[in-house]
Amino acid sequence: MPKDVGKIVRVLKRRYRVARRGEVTSTSSKKPFEVLVSAIISQRTKDETTARVSAELLKKARTPKAMAVLGRAEIAKTIRSANYYKGKSKRIHDISKILMREHNGRMPKTREGLMKLPGVGGKTADIVMLVSYGADVIPVDTHVAVVAHRLGWTKEKDRREKIREDLHRVFPPRMRGYVNIILVEFGKEFCRMHRPRCGECPIEGMCPYPNKNLKRA
Repeated sequence: MPKDVGKIVRVLKRRYRVARRGEVTSTSSKKPFEVLVSAIISQRTKDETTARVSAELLKKARTPKAMAVLGRAEIAKTIRSANYYKGKSKRIHDISKILMREHNGRMPKTREGLMKLPGVGGKTADIVMLVSYGADVIPVDTHVAVVAHRLGWTKEKDRREKIREDLHRVFPPRMRGYVNIILVEFGKEFCRMHRPRCGECPIEGMCPYPNKNLKRA
């Protein structure tokens, strides 16, 4: 394990009050289909918007069968304040129909099975695996990728699957359930892609990033 990893995790867990493993920003639900729907809506959409429109949609349809019956047009109308809502509504509707037609309305229970669904990539599949199935995985989004690279936990900047592999080498299974949520929150508050707030960062002294912006924002 690289230097200071344990200390960094402890600091960030305290700061963001992570009480249990398996937390992510996109949903508080544990049901696989609801988690998947919320994760799809969350892509390139603010957390507060995701929470609101996901709740509105899931009030209307909480199962693949109900979502398929609800229809693409009504899904789009309900989530229209989310970015790229047209594409997301098609994806949610298509997935619902596939689940009914090919899986008897049940969600796949493997990462590989989830990634066969249209538009479901590694990060979204890992969110379902972590939150709903308790798998020891680290979903990698932009915040996680940026922070992991700056902290020296990976040399990779772009290839999410390689970053995931590197993080899984850094963190033992018992720690992985916290990594996504603390790095996402830390990335939004301090370790931003543009103009990071290094001068105010609670782990600045443990961070090897060479291009620090030490001016206070």
